[in-house]
Amino acid sequence: MSNQRVELGEICSFYYGENLPEARRSGGSTPVYGSNGIIGWHNQSITKGQTIIIGRKGSIGEIHFSKQACWPIDTTYYIETTKKSCDLRWLYYMLVAIDLTGLNKSAAVPGLNRDDAYEKQIPFCSLPEQKRIASMLEKADRLRRLRRYALELSGTYLQSVFLEMFGDPVTNPKGWEITPLGDMLSISPHLGTITPAKESGKQLCVRVGEVGEWDINLGKCKYVSLEEKEFKRFSLQSGDIILARAIGSEAHLGKLSIMGKSSTPVVFDSHLMRIRTDSSRLLTFFLACWLKTDGGRARFMQQARQTSVQFNINTEQIASIELPVPPISLQQKFVKIIEKHLRLQAQQREAERQAEHLFQTLLHKAFQGELASNEDEILIPDVEIVNQQKPVFADIAEPINGDAYQLALPLE
Repeated sequence: MSNQRVELGEICSFYYGENLPEARRSGGSTPVYGSNGIIGWHNQSITKGQTIIIGRKGSIGEIHFSKQACWPIDTTYYIETTKKSCDLRWLYYMLVAIDLTGLNKSAAVPGLNRDDAYEKQIPFCSLPEQKRIASMLEKADRLRRLRRYALELSGTYLQSVFLEMFGDPVTNPKGWEITPLGDMLSISPHLGTITPAKESGKQLCVRVGEVGEWDINLGKCKYVSLEEKEFKRFSLQSGDIILARAIGSEAHLGKLSIMGKSSTPVVFDSHLMRIRTDSSRLLTFFLACWLKTDGGRARFMQQARQTSVQFNINTEQIASIELPVPPISLQQKFVKIIEKHLRLQAQQREAERQAEHLFQTLLHKAFQGELASNEDEILIPDVEIVNQQKPVFADIAEPINGDAYQLALPLE
């Protein structure tokens, strides 16, 4: 492989996109591109075929590839022809490797100066070599995108199963007994400590930024040093729900995590609320999933309030939320499904990490002119998503009402 390096300006020119307001877009089959990607559809194009789109304003330096003729708007540059013989897919990946996002020339409105981009150097090789490299990178890129899509699909799985097993929390079609949440807790809901968190101390202190996923992100927590009496008031036990109860964003009010095991004592701050269920009547995972459904969140938000600076909910308001409560045996069955799902989701997350690492490694080698022909022997698995009517994971739960759910995405 040739290691010749040339300036980008010797290979191509960046052309300005053309303005196309949303009101003028006809909604045809031609994609309309902005700096962030596809922003609409139209019945005409300004390019004739495959096109590279580069963010010029807003999300500067972001790179997109259209396999068909398209309409890049005036916040973008585009490339559809080159000065040297080039495979556009190869050039697209070289532009990704360059990372033009750091070439901002304006503090007020981010902007990319194409002359700065032209000075960037990339390795240049023969057209057959470009096609080989592009084919390999495209396959690795597709793998990482599918891994990412699998994780996105998994995010809807539990809500689908919840609704199938228990019905809509608002309409309660299965006729479960309606009970105030406060009657099913082992202790009353409690707000956290007002002691500011610091870089060191006796106990980890959970703040709003560390909740939202199933597990608390303890690795990002800072510390407080509470005396024994205060520590008992604000301590977290395995299985506690920790919930954002005062925050500036309505969308983030009520985001929650479940406390797991920790070798270090853990407390929580005053913007959060601790909820500890009576496990003989209400299981933590059931309540957490209930709060994440659209219907459960609607009931939660009915109790929430808004001030001039933030959204909030207090302990009395959350305790008064009424929810349909199915038998504990059915809740237990659902929790087993959750546990299997979370294990598979962890495998999916690791598969996505590996796919991303593979792509970045190959991209780096290609940009350095070091992607030798024997790299073709690297096994990049072919993957396919089988998206059935209810796209959830196979082998997690027994079929419900006779339906088998499946997502076919190999992890090997």
